[in-house]
Amino acid sequence: MSYPLIHGIIAFVLSVLATAYLVPKIIRIVRFKKLMDDPNERSSHSEATPSLGGMAFFIVLILSLYFNHQYDTYGVAISMYPALTILFFLGLKDDLVVLAPVTKLIGQTIASLFILMNPKFGISSFHGFLGIDQINEWVGIAFGLFIMLAIINAFNLIDGIDGLASSIGIVAFSGFAVVFFFAERYFFGLTSLVMVGILTGFLFFNLSTRNKIFMGDTGSMLIGFMVGVMSMRFLALDLPSLSKLPFNAVDVPIVLASFIIIPMFDSVRVFTIRVMEGRNPFSADRNHLHHVLIDAYKISHRKASFYIASVNIACVLIFSLLLKLTNTYIASSIILVFSALAVFFLYKISPNVVKRKVISRTIKKRHQRRLKQQKKQKQQGNPLSPIRRVYSLRGHLQK
Repeated sequence: MSYPLIHGIIAFVLSVLATAYLVPKIIRIVRFKKLMDDPNERSSHSEATPSLGGMAFFIVLILSLYFNHQYDTYGVAISMYPALTILFFLGLKDDLVVLAPVTKLIGQTIASLFILMNPKFGISSFHGFLGIDQINEWVGIAFGLFIMLAIINAFNLIDGIDGLASSIGIVAFSGFAVVFFFAERYFFGLTSLVMVGILTGFLFFNLSTRNKIFMGDTGSMLIGFMVGVMSMRFLALDLPSLSKLPFNAVDVPIVLASFIIIPMFDSVRVFTIRVMEGRNPFSADRNHLHHVLIDAYKISHRKASFYIASVNIACVLIFSLLLKLTNTYIASSIILVFSALAVFFLYKISPNVVKRKVISRTIKKRHQRRLKQQKKQKQQGNPLSPIRRVYSLRGHLQK
């Protein structure tokens, strides 16, 4: 067993233990300071729950970058420190005081540029994918910025139920760890394993009933950012590194898509629905894949997260099999057809779900109004409703 792999196993175990140690401390502080996440009409939780779990992500990740610096031959960590710090404080403020989407987007852009201005993240070629070979440096930076912002916000949006963002993140970072160890880019492989460890340690508390905590925007943006960093480095691998991978250089975009297909598919679908309805693409609703699944089939958060993560794993395996049995273009065509079918299926069940939610919400409001009226009548010392009082008086007069 090679030394980097041993180092990776140790990094994974230590990151799980460090996260499991820090999260209960954060829960106690959040409860003491009453910085809880109160439920609203869109929330999937019914009582105030500690948030800010992403603080543990930031601490463990920053420490791991220091201990893994011996493999950082490209000086990437020096670009990641300011970027992660910006996103940490941006997410922290958004968790405590809601930020405008434009403010978040500006902060995400600045953080992403710290990474993209590093020459090792420059995309200079698509290696023939879609007939594209060499591309301009500034076009590569603009494309990279679009990809990173899309991934950051996709993970931010998919963090809507217990365990989902963590599970999808574990799938993505596990895939990146395999790729970078094959390519002998050990710093990125080790960092991916650290992220798997962080999310695994957090998942125990996120799915807990006694010590539940949410990662908040602090955590979801950090996950999305790190997935974006790994995605850009994957796309920017040079030919000597790509030659060590078990697939062709032209297949890199397809393999990358399999790692992040769930959050990207969900974001594109939801944004499209909002624009077609004439709404702000960043407006809130319950049209996300996880909401549709829970509302349509009345399943728990755990089951929904498990099913969606399983679909993501299946996509990785199916995409890999398609690339093995066919070429890039046939595989891409099959993937697009199945994506279109998935969109059609979700489009068919969504209206029924929304209709059912509206009806149930109306019934709930009526019940709440009825209880409020009864409470008001009791406070006035008159437990009978006006209609019942009329019938009671009529019966008394008849006697």
